[in-house]
Amino acid sequence: MSSFRRISASHLVDQREWEREVQLYSDKVSVHNLQVTTDAGPDVWGRFGKPQPALVSVCLSLNRSFESAAERDVVDQSTVHYGKLSKNILSDIKKRAGGLEGIHALAIAVESAAFSTDVSGGIIGACEVDILYPKGSMLGEGAGLRSSTARKSGKHATMLYLKNVQIPTLVGVHSNERTMKQPVIANVWVDNLSYKEKEDRFLKLERILVKTIEQSSFETLESLATEVAEQLMRQFVLPETPGSNVRIRLEKPLAVPFADAPAIEIFRSLDPDDPFGRKMIVEANAGKGMQLRLVKPYMAN
Repeated sequence: MSSFRRISASHLVDQREWEREVQLYSDKVSVHNLQVTTDAGPDVWGRFGKPQPALVSVCLSLNRSFESAAERDVVDQSTVHYGKLSKNILSDIKKRAGGLEGIHALAIAVESAAFSTDVSGGIIGACEVDILYPKGSMLGEGAGLRSSTARKSGKHATMLYLKNVQIPTLVGVHSNERTMKQPVIANVWVDNLSYKEKEDRFLKLERILVKTIEQSSFETLESLATEVAEQLMRQFVLPETPGSNVRIRLEKPLAVPFADAPAIEIFRSLDPDDPFGRKMIVEANAGKGMQLRLVKPYMAN
């Protein structure tokens, strides 16, 4: 077991700051989509203690280049043995079966196993862990958590996300698009997450997302994405993790026949210097409920 300890919450940063931090490292060693089985956290039905598949990815940023390993053509202490990295992760998850309360605890366990691969004690500078539950979303391709830690600075970023959630809705400016619902594919990232133990909040996040999109009838993806951001701020961020920001990507796969999909992506936060953030803060302080921003003739009953 690694002696590395989780840094304090006071070092929590958003993903953009984390990415600036990790650019300082030149060489990386990674393992992608390691297949494991875990009972950490609830399944898609909200049941605890049920085994489910998970895909674990780890990227290790090294404090210095693996020059000697490259020159001698051997796996020495200037690098990390990715075979041992994989075995350490698999072994640690197996030993902790039944003892992990949620995906955040699983991410910490994976990070600990990754740092324990550092036999020299100083080669790994930063660790990024991505855990995806492919069966964790009712309408999408999975729900996941990304947890990143820099050893020297102590900076830590945590991001919750939903992957490719397909939701039917009435959206579009053309007359044919007003006659029936079409699929919208949504990806959502909640960044700068202050995580609570014993809680996995994918289910609540997806419920808000699906309800907001299903019940809408906007003409543009821009308006729809902004409405989704507002509802996620009101119903998820403010009550669950104040200080977090959201990034939303919406696609209309049937809108352009000879393209995969047109898409828009927005980033929204509670920054008081930003108009969106000011609106959310004022509304929260005033205790107001949801307000309808846009009414078109075809929306009125």
